[in-house]
Order: sequence, then C-alpha cells, then structure tokens
Amino acid sequence: MSETEQAEPEGAAAEAPAEDPAADAEEPPAPDAAEPVPAGPTDGTGVTAVDAPHDPAVARDSDSRPSVQDTARAASRRETGDGGDFTRYQQARQQNALNKLKRSAVANGSGSAFYAEQLTLGGDSGIEIQELSVSALTVAQQLDSHQDVDQQTQMAARLAAQHVLVLAGQPGSGRQSTALTLLAGCCPDDRIKILHSEAQGILQALCRRADDLLAPGGFVVDLDDQPLKLSTLETLGHLARKHRAFLVILGELGRVDPDRLRPHAFEHRRPALGAVLAVHLRRLLAGHPGACPQQDCTAEHTTAFTARMLASQQVQRTLDGAPSVRSVVEFAEVLAQSIHSEDTSLSDIIGRWRDRLRRLAKQLLQVPAETSDGPVLDPHRQAFRIAYAFFHGHPLSDVFEAGEVLSATVLPRYETREPAPANHVFARELDQLIPQEMRASGDAMSGGRTDDNPRCARLVDEELMHAVIEVVWHDYDSLRDPLREWLTALVAGPLERIRVRAAHIAGILLSHDFDSVYRDLIRHWARKSAAFRQSAALALEMAAHDPRMVGRVRAQIRSWLSSPRWEFQDSAARAYGTLVGAQDVPDTLWALRELGTRPELAFSSSVAFSMSWLYLAGAPGPTADALDRWIASDNDHLAKHAIRTLLILSRYGAGPDRRDRPVLADTAMTDQDRADALVRLWRHALMGQDSSTRAWDLLRRWLLAGDADKELAAFLEALVPRICARPLSHRAGFYLGMWAGRHPDSRTIRRLRDRPATAGPAAGAAS
Repeated sequence: MSETEQAEPEGAAAEAPAEDPAADAEEPPAPDAAEPVPAGPTDGTGVTAVDAPHDPAVARDSDSRPSVQDTARAASRRETGDGGDFTRYQQARQQNALNKLKRSAVANGSGSAFYAEQLTLGGDSGIEIQELSVSALTVAQQLDSHQDVDQQTQMAARLAAQHVLVLAGQPGSGRQSTALTLLAGCCPDDRIKILHSEAQGILQALCRRADDLLAPGGFVVDLDDQPLKLSTLETLGHLARKHRAFLVILGELGRVDPDRLRPHAFEHRRPALGAVLAVHLRRLLAGHPGACPQQDCTAEHTTAFTARMLASQQVQRTLDGAPSVRSVVEFAEVLAQSIHSEDTSLSDIIGRWRDRLRRLAKQLLQVPAETSDGPVLDPHRQAFRIAYAFFHGHPLSDVFEAGEVLSATVLPRYETREPAPANHVFARELDQLIPQEMRASGDAMSGGRTDDNPRCARLVDEELMHAVIEVVWHDYDSLRDPLREWLTALVAGPLERIRVRAAHIAGILLSHDFDSVYRDLIRHWARKSAAFRQSAALALEMAAHDPRMVGRVRAQIRSWLSSPRWEFQDSAARAYGTLVGAQDVPDTLWALRELGTRPELAFSSSVAFSMSWLYLAGAPGPTADALDRWIASDNDHLAKHAIRTLLILSRYGAGPDRRDRPVLADTAMTDQDRADALVRLWRHALMGQDSSTRAWDLLRRWLLAGDADKELAAFLEALVPRICARPLSHRAGFYLGMWAGRHPDSRTIRRLRDRPATAGPAAGAAS
C-alpha cells in the first residue's frame, strides 16, 4: 500500500489555507462597447499575478494559522474569483491532450471527457485551420492496401448522396484510410485535402468560413476528442452540397455517438488484422526477389514465407494483442525485413517489434561513443532529447525552456563536469540535437500542416514518448532524483500548459511505480501551493487511466479527504474535478459536499472548480440538484461554494453550435425545476457581499447574449424579473438603467428596463 496522509501524527492541527491564487484572479473592467466580449482563456504565454510561481520556502512556512485580520483581508480577495484560473487550466488540458497511456505504463483511456467553451457573446473565435493536400500517389497507395470495413458500401452511398459522413471509431482503427478510400470514390485522387486545427471548434469555424475553405473535391476533418451535434452536421452537409465538396469527419467513439447522428454517422470498426498483415506483406515483398542479393530468392520463396507467417500461431497471437492498424503495418515491415531468417528466430523477431521503441529510446539517450578527443559527454543534448520526447506536440519554445531547466539547473547538481563543456551556441542546432530517427518526417512534423506556426516537437511515433519515460525511469537509476526535481521545477513555472504536461508525466510514472513516485513526488506536491496541488490531482487522474491503478488512486484521494491537513483536503477536492470524479458521480458529490462544509477550505475555489468541471463533464442534472441543496443549506460554506460555482459556469457556452447561449440557461430553458434553482442561485449571488459586483456584470453579459438568440431572450425576459424581485428590485432598476445607457442597441436590456419589477420575492429564493 502507498503511504497515506492518515499516518500523520495524532493531534496534528489542521492548518489554515494559504492564499489560493486560483481565487485571486481579478476580472478586468468590462469594455464599454455595444457588444462586449469577456476576457477569454489565455494561452499561458503571459505571466500574470495568478500565473507567477510560488516561493517554495513560503509554501513550506505557511503552516501557521493566519490572524483574524489577515483572514478577513484574504476573504475579500478570494471571494472575487470568477474561474479565470479554471479556464486556463481546462484549456491547458485540452491543448496537452495526453490522454492515453501505452506500453507497460498504461491502458487506453478516453481522457478529459468534458467540453468547456468560453462564452464569447458573438466574438470571433479566431480559430486557425490549416490545409494539407494529399498527393494522388498517397491516395493510390491507400487504395492498394486498404481493407474494407463493416458497412463500407453503405458509407460510400451515404457520402455520395449527402456529401457529408462521420466515422466514429478509436484512433488507430484505420479511419483515415477508410476516409481517403471513400473520398476517392467521389472525387479525383488529386482533389483530396486534410483540414486540421489545434483549437476546439473546427467544424463551427468551417461553417463560418465555408466559402473560403470548401471547393469541389474531398476533405478529411479529424475532430480528435471533440463532440459533434446533429445540427452542426446538417449545416455542414448543406454547405458541402452547395460547394460540390465531400466531407468525411473522423470522431472518437464515445465523444461522437453514431446513434444520435444517424443517418450521417457510422461506427468505424477496424478491419481484420490478419488481412491487413497479408496485404502489406505481399506489397512489401512484391519486388524483393529482383533486389535480393541471394541467388536462390524467388517469387515462390516470398509467397511461401508470406503463407508461413500468416499461418503461424505466434503471429496470430501477436495480432490479437496489436493496439492499432498502424502497429500491424509496422509489424509487416519487420517481418518483411526478416524474410531470410530462420523460423526458429520468429520469437526474437516478434520481441524486436514489440520492443522497437524502447530500444530506440535507449539508443537516443546513450552517451556517445568515444572519439579521438576522448569520451564525448554532452548533457545538454541528452537533456534536450528528453525534453523533446516529454513535450511531444508542444511548441519548440516549451521544449527549449524545459530542456534548459533540466540541463543548466537540475543536472549540474548531480554531475561532475570537469572540464566544463564548451558552450558553442551554433553547435546546438535542432538537427544536431535531435536525430532524424527520433523526429517525424517533414510532412508529419507539421501534423499535416506545412506552415506549422509555432513549430512544435513531433516524434516519429507518439508511443516513443512513453518509451522514453519508461527507459529514463527504469534504466537510469541515477536519473530518478533529477527527474523528480525537474518535474517539480516545471510545475512551479508560469506556463499552465507546461505544468499540465509535467503532471501528466508524473501520472505515467505513477503507473510504473506508484509507491515510490507518490512518496517522493506527488505527496510533496499535494502539500504545496495551489499550482502544485492541482498538478498532484492531475497526476492521479493520469494514473487512473491504467485499470490496474484505479483502486489505488481512488483510495489515495479518499485518504486525502480524511487527512487533518487542509492542503491534502484541498488536493482531494481538486482530484474529484477530474475523470476520477466523473466515473462515480454520486460518490464525488458526497465527497465534495463533505469537503465544502469544512472551514479549512472556505477560502479555496477548489470545490467550486470541481463542481463546475463535473457539470461540464456530462453530469449537469445531479450537479445542479446538489448546488440547489447547497444554496439552501444551513452551512454558510456550502452556500459560498455554490455561488462560486455559479460565477464560474455562467461564463461558459452551451456547446460549439450554441456558443452565445450560457450553458446554465440552456439546461434551464426546458426544465422548470432547473429554472427555479437558477433563480435561487442568482439571487444569493447578487445579494452576496463578496459576489454581487461580479454577479451583476455576468448577468449583464447574459442579457447581451440574448440579443443574438431569440429563444434565450424570451427565457431571460421571464427569468430575470423573478431573479430581481424584492429586495433586489431597486438595485436591478439602477443597473438596468445604467446598462441601457452603455448598450443602447440591446433590445433585451431595454425590454427588461421598461418592464415593472415583480412585486414580491421568488418562491424559495433568498430573502
């Protein structure tokens, strides 16, 4: 069992919380424009007061309870938190998208299953879409080796008739090969393109920019883990037919439900892996006899070899465990290279294929061989290779920054470097630091984008990242302490996306060695500042993708919940706002209520953040019911957490096709009980001493959003008078008059201003 916080000395006092930077984010003044746009989530490139790293010394010395005066001052600041840090954190998780573990480190996982779209109130999303043309040769190769999947005939007929098709399946199931094959049946081979965007909402941006992006031909759009609604799909179908284009959209099964998108969507199951192996073996060996130096190599020999491999029980067992269609193609290449090996060495060949990435990782990290000048040791090069692998998919600026921390700050504490290596700036060119066998090829390096900006780290295979992590941890014992110190330094840094990736790496390490990594790393993070506590929670979420670790992760979070230390309690609250919490919603709501009643967490936004995440993660009903109970609770702390949750959620849109409609309003528009609960939450927030200013401004944004949504406007014109009933009626009249002057074009504000206030308070509302 792992070491838990229940082992604290008996009688240990629960310390009061230090300032939580997640709750200190001050909202900038709203612009006096006719159509204001709230501050959107930052990309983490700037350092603000919220982003600034915490002094570890301060974190260690924050165990003493603050004075009453200090507590009051802290409360006035913390109560103004509106979820800005929550937005940055969620966006960083989406950008990282490191949501499945492979090899011995993990099992498959669906990742962060939530949609958190900032309410833009009609603002331009600014989503950048890159376009890559697929060569006719590539299409021909796909057609030559493609294996038909279930319902492919129906897929082709649907695409030809409606010009849009959705393939919902797991990554690695051969979806792109099927997409190219289907498009080749509808348009010329040289008129097929791939559309890609790193940001969320690519389909909505495509709808807005269809005249610029769509043309006669075929298009493949990969959604990654984004959801898809039928209304968006029907709009795209109309636009595709208008421009004589054919669209095949690739989505992940689970996030995209084919049953709800019929008849435009199909579940994509991978083809028979034996057939995939056969067709690729025959293709690879087709010209082998003519190029083979052995005199007795004939076409009959290659045919017999292919037949033996396909009939081998060892090969069949290997195929049964193959993680993807792509891995089977790689397996075919390894077998083809071993055509003249003895059959007795088949086990070695299969082992070499399974361990290919691990061997490559060891080769990349080895000290270079001895030269005429003696042994060459370039710690910077090795550190940079580790950073390049760990930050696959990140901008190169992140790789350089993380590599510099490891090379110049961490490793010198553990190495003796005499004489010190000369620092030649121009000797650190990327091609010299990162060998070709580690990097993706030219096209793949840009992820299908020839103008990758900023340039990103692209590994030849995403699984290589996991292989490097495994090798660093298991094969270089002296690297363990530097690795832990490096991850800690990265979590203390200012960039959210780097902190999230460092936490993900720690979570993968937990899957390798839970006891050691928890004791020497995660436990210390859970006792430090808010950024560290959030990273500890995210590391546990990452470890929970491994089915072997789920029980241990949940037990550890429950142990934090029971700890007398407020830092561990706060870490538990943050951990429940992850995939671990979404797996058991009733238990999570019970735990968050238990944590929300404790005075130690009264000044932390962690409970509200987790409630918001749970609402957005697909459990809006149970979460809203819990908030309704909290707002009416006799426990003042629960009511404050409910108000904080309202202030966070009120800034989020209902989805990619309803970005102007607040998600809370969207669920309440068709449910009277939800509308009544929303009235109670708003009334408490508008009358709260510490929340009223922010709540009134958010209500103003809702009203402005109603100007672009007639259904929302009608709902608000019925809801707002109930919210602003006595004793809020006079204050509401003041604000509506002021807003009408600032936004003279707002019809919703004007109608509400001219409407007489409700005579009495809403039933069950705050008095």
